[in-house]
Amino acid sequence: MMYIRLKFTKGSGVKYISHLDLMRVFQRALRRTGIPISYSSGFNPHMEISFGAPLSLGVTSNAEYVDLKLAEPMDVREIQRRLNGSLPDGIRILDGIEMRENYKSAMSVVSHSRYLIRIFIENVSSDELTKKIEEFAAQKEIKIMKEQPKKGFELKEIDIKPLLVSMKLIESKEDIYTIDCLLLSGSRGNLKPGLLIKAFKEFTGYDIQSIRINREQVYGLKNGKLLDLLEYENTQA
Repeated sequence: MMYIRLKFTKGSGVKYISHLDLMRVFQRALRRTGIPISYSSGFNPHMEISFGAPLSLGVTSNAEYVDLKLAEPMDVREIQRRLNGSLPDGIRILDGIEMRENYKSAMSVVSHSRYLIRIFIENVSSDELTKKIEEFAAQKEIKIMKEQPKKGFELKEIDIKPLLVSMKLIESKEDIYTIDCLLLSGSRGNLKPGLLIKAFKEFTGYDIQSIRINREQVYGLKNGKLLDLLEYENTQA
């Protein structure tokens, strides 16, 4: 057996592919390329493949992760080459590593995600927006109504303040602004950037129009440091 973790993009052309459909895209590509993926045992065997933190529909990413279990050894660069020749435009394997047998899955180690959010706001200066962001992030509580998909999409008020690590304006050009934010992801808590912008819009009263949300990186926390999921596996505890 061989265990592989791959880092890949999800570009604008595939940003509306659901997490389930993304799994199917990879499964088809693995079949076409002849990569010796391992299958589970039992009555209904399935490919041994798992992904990191799911990405919201409409969000692009520079740093998605998938774990593969192979039935026999294969060079990681050859896996990358074959998949990039078979996956659709917008999904591209950037890097990959071989992992130890007792590795922790990408899903289980994810703790944070970093996003760049590009928004459009008229008649607001960068200084004013910076001040509003600082005031927003400094609140003791940030309450927002959130839909509960598992409960018939009923609305529930939640406090997203514990899920917001940092938020800052990093670029402004005319009425277009780019905000960098670090948010909790995974089992400890998960804040979607769309919900963050909704809360910020309610706080400011601005007519904010989201142009693009891109996930820049996904991290795991090890030895008090945030590491991307390839570094995480290669760093001793």
